[in-house]
Amino acid sequence: MHNITLISTNHKESGKCNSDELYKIIESINPEVIFEELPSERFDDYYNGILTYESLEVKCIKKYLQNYRIKHLPVDIANPNRSSIEILMFEKFERDAEYIKLKSEHNLLKSHKGFGYLNSDKSIDLVKKWTLVEKRILESATNKDMFLHTYELFFEDVYNRENAMLQNIYNYSKENEYNQAVFLLGCGHRKSIIEKIIECEKKSEIKLNWTIFGNE
Repeated sequence: MHNITLISTNHKESGKCNSDELYKIIESINPEVIFEELPSERFDDYYNGILTYESLEVKCIKKYLQNYRIKHLPVDIANPNRSSIEILMFEKFERDAEYIKLKSEHNLLKSHKGFGYLNSDKSIDLVKKWTLVEKRILESATNKDMFLHTYELFFEDVYNRENAMLQNIYNYSKENEYNQAVFLLGCGHRKSIIEKIIECEKKSEIKLNWTIFGNE
């Protein structure tokens, strides 16, 4: 039976949001397979020492592999490099007082409550709020049409990546048996990926038994 648990994560460690805490969660599920938010093109770079930077998830999985025999698979696709306009767009966000306040609240909750917060409705609510603030900032910007178009392209890339990740998970599951798996995915994707999972379960030939971790 294909049981799979979605765990919302964050790529950087902070307080209770750390690789040891994620390790405990994964260990409690005892998966045979871990699906990772990594593109296959970069997978070896992270696990063969080519890159010195380790995300929270990679650090945790490396530690987990020392104690457990599992398969861990990249399911993401390559993310396009940010254009100069996109970089400028995010710089605009980071100078806005309301945006800074929301991000600070997110970072504080992430640090103090860790994965309990990242896997909660509160996390979804804050992501939704700062998305609305981003749109408000762009609507009032000089050259707003240019920025709004760039913003649309950014979310189109996110949409395509999420669809590809789920398709890769379902394709693997068609060809391979496992009892327990986990899917580690950044918390910013939580709401949209849950909605996509519901749609996939309606349409897919193979049915996966999804568990959404947390949801306090």
